[in-house]
Amino acid sequence: GGRRPGAAGALTASEQRVAELAAQGLTNKQIAARLVVSVRTVEAHLAQAFAKLRVSSRTQLARRLPPS
Repeated sequence: GGRRPGAAGALTASEQRVAELAAQGLTNKQIAARLVVSVRTVEAHLAQAFAKLRVSSRTQLARRLPPS
């Protein structure tokens, strides 16, 4: 499961996966298809990631994620 953050404000595993794919330029629909989840799930994970990382765009998100 991806529900346990490691540190305060850290992304869960699921949020991290979604954020990495979004940062690579995939659309929510493409991310949903790749991870076999609903678009709404992708949107929820992205919203949480944006809030935790205090960003408001995918460009900012890409800059905040550590290199993989």
